[in-house]
Amino acid sequence: MVMASPPQAASKNGVTVHEMKAIRLESCRKVFIPRDYAHGLNVHFETQFPLIFRGKISERTWETTIDTVNSIFAEAEKVCFATILETVLGCITCYCSRLVADTIYQKKMVKLNEFLDRENQETYNPAGFHILSPMERGLRTIEIWVLSDSSSEPNVTRSDASGVCIVYPEST
Repeated sequence: MVMASPPQAASKNGVTVHEMKAIRLESCRKVFIPRDYAHGLNVHFETQFPLIFRGKISERTWETTIDTVNSIFAEAEKVCFATILETVLGCITCYCSRLVADTIYQKKMVKLNEFLDRENQETYNPAGFHILSPMERGLRTIEIWVLSDSSSEPNVTRSDASGVCIVYPEST
């Protein structure tokens, strides 16, 4: 855990911020959303509302998030003329074409990561949670990090690729 003071006191959501605190995300409590194999081998995650969100995240917000994640995977795995063409082109070029252009699946995974980053910044981090991309867990689960166990939840503003989340505690 690293503590740092900002250059000057700032106001965040009407609260004066006096210090920043970085939390190592690996040390946080975790909640797992398993894959739903009722849909066959296609990547699809359970939509059941995690009880830990009760009172912090609405069920509708969670449904929208998980439905979007599931729809991005459905788009990525969809067989169409373009995916057939990129597969054939890959075979013909001994997959050297993949060095020049990203596949449709890779583009959809970038879209998924951008979506989860936006959701984390706008919705989940301020409520004290962080959703990890299912790609990080081999598409087996969606991992949700609980950023605080205290009753007074911190004001989490952002996280970065290094696995550090910046937390702004509310002043009294």
